[in-house]
Amino acid sequence: MLPATRDDRPMALVTTSWDDGHPYDLRLASLLATYQVAGTFYVPSSYSKRPLMEDSQLRDLIGMNMEIGSHTDTHPVLTKLPPHEIWRELRESRERLEQRLGLAVPSFCYPKGKFNRAARKLIAPAGYRLARTTVAFRTELDFDPARMPVSCQCAPQSRAIRLRHALREGNLRGLRNWSRWFGLESEFASLARLMFDRVLRQGGVFHLWGHSWELEEGGLWSACEDVLRYIARRPGVAYVTNGGVMEARAEPRK
Repeated sequence: MLPATRDDRPMALVTTSWDDGHPYDLRLASLLATYQVAGTFYVPSSYSKRPLMEDSQLRDLIGMNMEIGSHTDTHPVLTKLPPHEIWRELRESRERLEQRLGLAVPSFCYPKGKFNRAARKLIAPAGYRLARTTVAFRTELDFDPARMPVSCQCAPQSRAIRLRHALREGNLRGLRNWSRWFGLESEFASLARLMFDRVLRQGGVFHLWGHSWELEEGGLWSACEDVLRYIARRPGVAYVTNGGVMEARAEPRK
């Protein structure tokens, strides 16, 4: 249930999402819970490059009111696979998670943010309500569910890297937003504050994403907590999972 907004202000949502299912996700979920910020944790069934949480750890996340989403079966780059292999990765990962957890898993995230038309077309038939991308600098509630955008990543990136990533994805709308509204800011904590402030004023969804293992390897826990502290517990803001964003979009405004 969404909180009532005052003075008929536009709907303002905050969501976060975290990829790869690393055991450090437990630390991150505890941090999110401290600030009453919701998160969706995207977990592959297997991943040779990094350790994964066990079923009991996934249930601990659910117990903290976090959402578990699918991140494919083996974490491949989907754009390198034929359609039948994409279908297998999408279906088997969802079915395995649902069997392990005894819960529906309607949220999906593209590994490494890579997607194409073939992958997008299979999202809904494979049983997903949304597919999260890494298409950045976005705060609008009106988006293609098979291409859910994000606002910014909880990781340091240079201006050149952010620009190159946006151009590679054809994210011209995000580039306009970044230039017009956020002054081409590249430091992630400053960019996060600017984007959240705009959502407070104009409505929309602020979507922070990242990797818990990256927070650990980069010594970024304190910086992440600073951002969470800034965005947390604001009146009239709904703090929801990625799936909760879809529910909020469907809920009629009063």
